[in-house]
This record gives sequence, structure tokens and C-alpha cells, in this order.
Amino acid sequence: MGAQDEGCEAVVLGDLYLGFTWQRLNDLFRGLLRGAELVALHKNRVCRRAGELSLDLGPFVAALEYACATEASVVGKPSPAFFALALESLQLPAGEVLMVGDDIEADIAGAQASGLRAAQVRTGKFRAQDESHPTAHPDARLDSIVDLAPWLEAQS
Repeated sequence: MGAQDEGCEAVVLGDLYLGFTWQRLNDLFRGLLRGAELVALHKNRVCRRAGELSLDLGPFVAALEYACATEASVVGKPSPAFFALALESLQLPAGEVLMVGDDIEADIAGAQASGLRAAQVRTGKFRAQDESHPTAHPDARLDSIVDLAPWLEAQS
């Protein structure tokens, strides 16, 4: 059953990459207008594809939110529920967990908002402007994941 069907209860967005077409987006829009709930796996603004930054799922989620005057339920990063589930799975308190990631908003800000420490690697989606992000300030910035062990040892 697709979003264009009247019985559609939810539109769940994952990354379709080149599969995002105007027609597909419009079909999702129409399903939402008929009352389907909007659920997104994440709202990342950018990702890295073929060595370059590229649009990720977030802009498409934002377009549907705007067009339908609704807000998506985000089930992945930076959702607090996502981090709570990870902590529950690890059976550890937030203060004992370090999130290592390259996305200043989804990884770093999301983890810190959930009480975790966070280290950003200067690889992947990292951009120089991350260093002056107005609200997200990682506990560490590492040139590579290889630098994690020495950094952790220095913290002891």
C-alpha cells in the first residue's frame, strides 16, 4: 500500500537518494493530507556521497512538514528516544557513554541533549564551520577515529 492509498496510516521516510522524485514526494504529500502520520528515520541535512556533501533526508522531511503544516515524528538521531533506546540496550547510564560521530547536529548535539558525552571526528560530514556551531560543543574533536584511544587514555 502506498501513501496515495486512502488506507495509508503513516508515511515513513527513509533515504531514497535518487529515488526521490517530484511525483513520489507529491504522492507522499497527498497521503499526509488524507491524515497519514509523518514518521522520519532522521532529519539530517546533508550526507556524504561519492566524496562530496549531498542532500540527505532532512530537506525532504522539512518540505513535507511545511507543505502539510505538520511535524514529523523522528525515530532516529537526534531524537532523545533513539539515544534512550541505545542506553537501555547498553544497560549503561548516559554519563558513562561517549557518542563518536561526524554530524554536529544529529550526533553531537543529539547525544549531549540526552546526557551523553560526544566527540566529533573531522571526517565524513565534518565541516570547518562546525567548530563555531552556536549551540553544539563536543567534548573533543578528533582528526580521525584512530585518535580516540589516545584521547580516552588522556582523560583517565
